[in-house]
Amino acid sequence: MSSSFLPSRPALSDFFFEVWQSGTLTQTHRYQLKEFLLYEDLNEADYALLDRLLHAIKRGWVSWTGDRNGS
Repeated sequence: MSSSFLPSRPALSDFFFEVWQSGTLTQTHRYQLKEFLLYEDLNEADYALLDRLLHAIKRGWVSWTGDRNGS
């Protein structure tokens, strides 16, 4: 599937920054993350960002919430 047919999404670095700033990974963020993993061609730097995000969740710096909007 070509990414030109998919709706535009923020770059992975923008996604990472948004999650890091808010301190929460919402259900919407998880759907976006799934889209990145399934449909984007990720490079080593992208995987490093994902590793940092998972590490932040594990350490409790970013919380995991079931809300769509993080409230």
